[in-house]
Amino acid sequence: MSSLSAPQKDIIVALLELYDKKRALVKSKEIASKTGRDEGTVRNIMPVLRAIGLVEAIPGPKGGYLPTGKAYESFNVPRSMRSLSVPIFTKHGSKTDVAVTDILFKSVFSPDFCQAILKVLGNLSRFNTGEDIVIGPTPSGRMVIEGTITGRDDLHGELLLDVITLISIPKAKVQDVMSQRLVTIPAAMRLDKVALILYKEFIRAAPVVDNDALIGVITSTDIARCVSEGKIDITAREAMSRRPIIIDSDEDILEAMTKMQRSSIGRLVVVNSQHKPVGIITRTDILLRILKPFEMIEERGIEETFHS
Repeated sequence: MSSLSAPQKDIIVALLELYDKKRALVKSKEIASKTGRDEGTVRNIMPVLRAIGLVEAIPGPKGGYLPTGKAYESFNVPRSMRSLSVPIFTKHGSKTDVAVTDILFKSVFSPDFCQAILKVLGNLSRFNTGEDIVIGPTPSGRMVIEGTITGRDDLHGELLLDVITLISIPKAKVQDVMSQRLVTIPAAMRLDKVALILYKEFIRAAPVVDNDALIGVITSTDIARCVSEGKIDITAREAMSRRPIIIDSDEDILEAMTKMQRSSIGRLVVVNSQHKPVGIITRTDILLRILKPFEMIEERGIEETFHS
């Protein structure tokens, strides 16, 4: 990465080499020894590298540093050399300071339950049997796993998990999943006409534009709020949500999911490279894409039944 300083680049390269050799957390003194720099300098630089997503830090006496997938990509390290390091979250969504390095499915053929063994780095004592956790998404396969801890092996750094949910987020661009039919609302349109358009088009929201420029989003909730307040003779500009949450059409749907979750909304306005609205992507659009393999299996099963 050209924006990094020479010391920052040296530290990242050393971390990549040491981690690939050890397959374990790397101490700051090891990086200092390899780069010929003071250990204090390494520790001072690490928060910056962590903030830009190149390093993960595991605290504690047995802690250390490990490179992220972004670090491997930024320095063009071959994919075969990349190791798996996946965050663990509590059931409330808080990220823990423990990372998964390997996942072994133990009983996928059981009709009653599926178990997984997680190899982890970090302090396992913060987890309790019976606790629900979420792992992921994994770099490979982009799996997200929800499960209940049924066992803990502190000596070998392992957790035994009864899997509750296992999903894989498809690698797909927003433009391939979004609703292509875009209905926009002129900023000066009266609220009653806006309501009529949303009703006739069977949609719950639409971008508001002024001279083709996106200025907001108006939803059925906005309309209901204005009507309840007696504000009927107003325009879309006055009723709309002021700050539309947007996403580029060539972004990954995983980024769309993250934005929706972070903003507590169910839809994003999709824009092109000229910042013009070109579509809407909703949680339902993403869910249907995730369910696509199940539809393919069902269709294939129908065909085989029909031809047998």
